[in-house]
Amino acid sequence: MKSDWIDLGPLSEFPAEQPVLRKDDAGRRFVCVLRGGEVHALDDRCPHQGYPLSQGALRGGVLTCAWHNWKFDIATGACSFGGEPVRRYATRVDGGRVQLNRAIDTAAEVRRLVAGLREAILRDEPARALREGLRLGALGLHRAETGLGSLHLAFEVLAKDGAERAEHGFDHGLALLADLCAWIERGWVPAEEAFVVAAHAVGEASARLGPRGKGPGRAGGGSPLARIADFELDEPEKVSEALAAERRDEAEARMRELVEVRGAAGARRALMPFVAQHLFDYGHGAIFLAKALELAGRFSAAADEVLAASTVQLAWATADTSLPPFAATRGALARVAELPLSGPEGAAASVASVASVASVTSVDGGAAAPAVSASTRAAPLDPAERAAFEAEVLAGERQAVEATVRWLARGAGPLALLGAIGHAAALRLARFDPAWEQRLDAEVGVLDVTHAVTFAEAAAALGREALPREAAQLAVLAAGFVGKLRAADVSHVAHAAHVAHAAAPAGAAARAPGGTLLQAAEARDVGGALAIARELDAAGRRRAFAELAPFAAFDAAVRPIFTAHAVKTLEALQRLESSDPQPDGAYLEALLTYLVPVRRELHARRIAAVARKLMADGRPPEGLY
Repeated sequence: MKSDWIDLGPLSEFPAEQPVLRKDDAGRRFVCVLRGGEVHALDDRCPHQGYPLSQGALRGGVLTCAWHNWKFDIATGACSFGGEPVRRYATRVDGGRVQLNRAIDTAAEVRRLVAGLREAILRDEPARALREGLRLGALGLHRAETGLGSLHLAFEVLAKDGAERAEHGFDHGLALLADLCAWIERGWVPAEEAFVVAAHAVGEASARLGPRGKGPGRAGGGSPLARIADFELDEPEKVSEALAAERRDEAEARMRELVEVRGAAGARRALMPFVAQHLFDYGHGAIFLAKALELAGRFSAAADEVLAASTVQLAWATADTSLPPFAATRGALARVAELPLSGPEGAAASVASVASVASVTSVDGGAAAPAVSASTRAAPLDPAERAAFEAEVLAGERQAVEATVRWLARGAGPLALLGAIGHAAALRLARFDPAWEQRLDAEVGVLDVTHAVTFAEAAAALGREALPREAAQLAVLAAGFVGKLRAADVSHVAHAAHVAHAAAPAGAAARAPGGTLLQAAEARDVGGALAIARELDAAGRRRAFAELAPFAAFDAAVRPIFTAHAVKTLEALQRLESSDPQPDGAYLEALLTYLVPVRRELHARRIAAVARKLMADGRPPEGLY
């Protein structure tokens, strides 16, 4: 570091124990204090909001900002009350004159700012986290070409820190972070506002927790996390074995080693056999793995932490399809295991090399239609085939999985089926009956149905790089999930009335002339928003997703868990529409039906009613199945 000494004036102009303001020729301000024969110098601008520390009070070597009472040790710059520390500068006295070194030790400054940023995340202080992130960016160390701009390093720290401290693994805050980074890169949302939302979502979930497995009350140095060397190197299949046996620490340690040896691609290959076995945690197993892979691709320095966090989440996850209500899905998965699917990795779209299958047995034991060559089904289903398939998916779990196995046996590509299943999931979301959210005897809400959409999109994303059988399993799981949620639908009569009301002139009259889709959303005018959406062509719908992104990220909800669902549902729906060879308005209408209404974010009466019922009869609340 090259020194940059400037003269601040004679030592006689620095009375002891009193703050003195000095400026350089560029207007930079320094507060100086002579104490114990040494001149201490700090940035004059308080790191909180920029008020002058030179107008503060000094007591016992602690300088207090007059505006918000933040307190700084003049010898170190550390903040003992308030938030982040203030930068300190070296000084000397030469020939009776005070000199200050303006040069900044970049490495030391990075360490200081990263530590401050991590502390802000730890304490769930998003405003402080943003300030430290902006200071880190001001050092100019980020790559100029990054789509995240000067906040790239701060986002990377957020991903790494959040994944390291996520107690039970990858969570909604990290998934939200992945989507917001994509939105920043597309120009949909400003980086600073997005960082605040992401920092709060990550920070709230793991506030004041130490690194997983290393904090107070945790396994500490005796944890298998500290013994990676005890495991054989580069054994991807051992990760799934450890997950199946719920050896969580071992699975995490093996994943860290695997990422180091084979990178994110190796992690994907190791986890896919496990993820494709079941619907985990209402779809979050696949959803979070897909988001973790996105973060790992964007932030290579955080790849080991985010993929380890995804592994830990899977280790804690409930295998929903192992439960009694999912018998039809389990049966369908068993039938998929018997299909002669083959082909190279990544060939899921074509389910290659199945010449023909004479006949296939349906899930319930009946004969299915004769199979045909897989190669003839590499293309998407034609409109009539797809409409018939989607109708079966929406009819219920058994019908959905039987139809999926039948089409797979005929040679249909799992990705083509997943595209149709994603469209069916959007229709299901648009049909959600809001009466469920008014009931006190049932723990059912619209977020339950959004998971069918986000799981279908995640399954498609994972399926593109999966082995053919894994992609086929994901298609069965997605279809069964969408079908299983049929009870969430509003009745056909009520749905028709709702649609008619939404399109009625009264809804349009409530809007200002020339109102936009965003204005209708901000006014919480569902009918008006749907009326506008139905007039849009494909290009208009694509623009609509971008237009609604800031509303979803910043205005639609208050609690981070609801914001995370709003963002990931919008992102999943726009991805499904973008990849759909037969796109229509179903995706945007599903988004508006979900996003625009005001949703109760803390249902205290329901929570109390469900608890009282449990105490009274020991039985679970009403659900969708």
